[in-house]
Amino acid sequence: MPAQQNFAPLPATPPAVAMGTPAGSTLPPSAALPPSTALPVNSSVPVQAAANGNGYAHTIAAGESLYTIARKYDVTTQAIVQANGLASPDKIVVGQKITIPGRGDLNTSAPVTQVASTAPVSATTTLPDARPSNLTAPAPAPTNLAATTPTTTTPAPAATAPAQAAPTQVAAVQPAAEPALSGNDKFRWPVSGRVITDFAASRGTGINIDVPEGSSVKAAENGTVIYVGSGVEGYGNLVLVRHPNGYVSAYAHLKDMSVAKGAVVNRGDSIGTVGQTGSVSRPQLHFELRKGATPVDPMPLLAS
Repeated sequence: MPAQQNFAPLPATPPAVAMGTPAGSTLPPSAALPPSTALPVNSSVPVQAAANGNGYAHTIAAGESLYTIARKYDVTTQAIVQANGLASPDKIVVGQKITIPGRGDLNTSAPVTQVASTAPVSATTTLPDARPSNLTAPAPAPTNLAATTPTTTTPAPAATAPAQAAPTQVAAVQPAAEPALSGNDKFRWPVSGRVITDFAASRGTGINIDVPEGSSVKAAENGTVIYVGSGVEGYGNLVLVRHPNGYVSAYAHLKDMSVAKGAVVNRGDSIGTVGQTGSVSRPQLHFELRKGATPVDPMPLLAS
């Protein structure tokens, strides 16, 4: 029998969120997935609130999870949980203010608004050099004390204020429309193989399917790719797809990933190949389905 693979449950996120992250080794953004990127996802703007001297107060926006917030401020999810006394990483709601530990340096900075732009915009204003030596006229040349004709000194021209730069035009990027469902009643199997770890054995996260390395992994339904990477401990190369029906599907331990974040995929499109990255000792696919923030057993939802 293959070694059982245990995955910590992914945190619940607000209804707008499709996927959170496993406790300890957080799974990336769900509905918070996406914190966006000129993609079909909503971007969030940190809201400054009262915070202690060693922390920064962040107001949770729709579509955010502790995982995406931790990545934004370069801290760990566990550090945020401990700093705020949260019972669980998924016990957060939209509008809740939380402290970002160790980021007190942000309390003196103005909130940053994320704006898509067609050209870089400088936030630095250059002040004129106001040293006295630069604003006064040069000393007159020495005068012959025996001369009877007075020496006239020409005053230096007044300092000229720097010209004000014209405002930069910023063009907003419209997010792409969400894809429509394919019309099928159930999700398609991402690969064809034997289930070696069921939903119960995975502690309520998903299933593991025994598949030869390099086999193509297919999208279970039409959707938008909201995460591509290997930043989730234990999952290896991971792709997350958000579907129009409120589900998010996860494909882990991939060898290769052939899609990019923000891409729209159709049911049956290849998103990568089977591998053994992460905490597995042989090639296999770990597959998950979540309804909003709640993990569900994918077996009844997959077509026969």
